[in-house]
Amino acid sequence: GGKRAFSVVFMTDGQPTIGETDPKRILGFLKKRAPETARIFVWGVGNEVNTHLLDTIAKSHRGDSYYVLPGEDIEVAMSTFYDKIASPVLTDLSLSFTGVRVRDVYPRQLPDLFAGSQLVVTGSFEGEGPGAIRLKGTVNGKATELVYEGNFRRHQKNPHVPRLWAKRKIGFLLDQI
Repeated sequence: GGKRAFSVVFMTDGQPTIGETDPKRILGFLKKRAPETARIFVWGVGNEVNTHLLDTIAKSHRGDSYYVLPGEDIEVAMSTFYDKIASPVLTDLSLSFTGVRVRDVYPRQLPDLFAGSQLVVTGSFEGEGPGAIRLKGTVNGKATELVYEGNFRRHQKNPHVPRLWAKRKIGFLLDQI
């Protein structure tokens, strides 16, 4: 019996104001009660949205966050969102590496991939030479593995890559605080 993934769409107009209002306790409640298979997509509507809380909810449940400002057409945004989540390409993702030792890979929990979306994963590695990156996931209920082989080199010609990794690591550490 496999566990079926399902999506939850959570819409809010801003800050928690009724019932439990402490963001840490809300996150703790979700961690204990939400099934692992749930994908939570959050929608913040308005100017006074707690984006940190909503982004954390979405990230920790393999979802995404969307924000609509007053005056924006929410119908168009929701239609685009539905088209996206109706076409999952690869779910339950995991990465593994051979040929080098890898650490500090972000995001820690990989989200599902949908048609028309992309995933940027950053990390730090030790060693050089030939290696492989294995991306495992599920396509239409069937396990699959994609293998990307190449050479790992310490000196890259892309100076933006270390900065991108550093921003992700800082964001991760700030979330831990």
